[in-house]
Amino acid sequence: MKLRTVVLFTLGIAAILFLPWLGVTDFYSKGEPREAIVAVSMIDSGDWILPVSYGEDIPYKPPLLAWLIAIFSLLFNGGVVSEFTSRLPSALAATALLTATAVMVYRYRGAWRALVTVVLTATAFEVMRAAEACRVDMLLTAFTCCGLYALFLMRHSRWWALPAILLLSGAALAKGPVGVLLPCLAMGIYRLLARENFFRVFFELVAICLASCVLPAAWYYSAYLRGGDEFLQLMLEENIGRLTGTMSYDSHLNPWWYNVTSVLAGFLPWTLPALLSLLYADVRRDIADAWRSRSAGWGMFAMVSFATIFIFYCIPASKRSVYLLPCYPIAAYALAWLLMKTEASRIMRWWTGLLVCIAVLAPIVFVVAALGWLPGSKLAQLHWWLWPLVFAPAVVALWLLRVPRQSASCLTKAMILTVTIFVAYNAAYMPMILNHRSDMNAVRIIGETVPSDAPIVSVIEEDRLMRYYSINFYLDDRLRRSTSMQSAPDDAWILTGSDYGTDVFERRDSLRLSVRESDTRRPLFLLSPVRRSPQ
Repeated sequence: MKLRTVVLFTLGIAAILFLPWLGVTDFYSKGEPREAIVAVSMIDSGDWILPVSYGEDIPYKPPLLAWLIAIFSLLFNGGVVSEFTSRLPSALAATALLTATAVMVYRYRGAWRALVTVVLTATAFEVMRAAEACRVDMLLTAFTCCGLYALFLMRHSRWWALPAILLLSGAALAKGPVGVLLPCLAMGIYRLLARENFFRVFFELVAICLASCVLPAAWYYSAYLRGGDEFLQLMLEENIGRLTGTMSYDSHLNPWWYNVTSVLAGFLPWTLPALLSLLYADVRRDIADAWRSRSAGWGMFAMVSFATIFIFYCIPASKRSVYLLPCYPIAAYALAWLLMKTEASRIMRWWTGLLVCIAVLAPIVFVVAALGWLPGSKLAQLHWWLWPLVFAPAVVALWLLRVPRQSASCLTKAMILTVTIFVAYNAAYMPMILNHRSDMNAVRIIGETVPSDAPIVSVIEEDRLMRYYSINFYLDDRLRRSTSMQSAPDDAWILTGSDYGTDVFERRDSLRLSVRESDTRRPLFLLSPVRRSPQ
């Protein structure tokens, strides 16, 4: 199989899984609209360095994601930032990551290994979720992994130094200095284990680091000129304090073993067959032989890169599953080897049978829930043209049952079923489940109740860092913040989740918008301006 075929297959997988469904699900949590609103501020204000949103908030992350969202919105949507244009950078980054991984694995291990690695990476739940989210994590992952690949190729050709510098610069502009330091650390450890000269490795990688920091440093300096000490303190806290555990507030504090469970859960549905394959003695023996015969090549590079990234993110107290995303393409390369070893085994036959059952039962469950026959189920309405995709997994599963084992291995059938199930999930199941949790109904009521020129103030007294990001995005950055109910202007409409009982509530008319706002997970109330007595 030629490389062109492998690349086209990879692009097809990405096009089927990610791109068509980016706009069918509303924003339903604070993370996505918090990033998207920065692009809205950029377009509205014309400030592409340090735009202010929510009336006072400056971004503490570098602006690459916001730049891309704003550019795509201007090019494809008339300057309007939407769910689709907000998530498009992540989907394109995931596509680039899959393509680069396919090319590297093809070069060193062949076509079939590359195809399996691509499918396992794309359908790992954590990767798929990040590829469809308006977050910086997939952008950082793509630049980090592709930068690592370029650093590996630089050992054979110095011409790869410039692509490596540009890719690492992109990683730093996505989330900060860790995008440069971590790939260089992994490459340095690998080259030292390959018995290269220490001083040569050190000075080469230091030069790469310094060159990669030129473009990010230009933005940091420009942002400091705009934001001053406030920006500097915020940047140091997020980039240094998060790693050293000296932040002024607790953020995602988890023990070291959280990362182990995150990878195991993030690689679903492939975790189970991969672990079960270790029950075979010949598989364990081949793993031991591969470990003893390891040499300074692609296999050792993959192992060192995975270990470096994983251990690095075990050190800080702040841990999130998305931090480990750069591990997934490398881990998928190893899992592909395990599953290929057992693709004709009883375990793989059982696993394929389980996927057939899931593919057949899932449409039945969702139809029953959509008809209201399942107690407690609440699903959003689905566009009529997406309903055929609800039944696609069952159709594909029944068709694969008719395909003889000689024509397609169980691993091939399992990959086809997994891709089909996830396509149905992204296109139909996910919007039916998550759109019900969005704030769109509250936004509609606000739009019908509040005059377009009236000020709207949010009050969240219990958490100074919390904002109504989702509602603010859908209201085109109209919200402003007040620290308390008493300090809110009399002529402003108020969004709050506070309980009744204060004189502020007694002086204003209140309207309950929702029982569970998507950011605070608390009830949401809209309070009218203070009624003034006639003179």
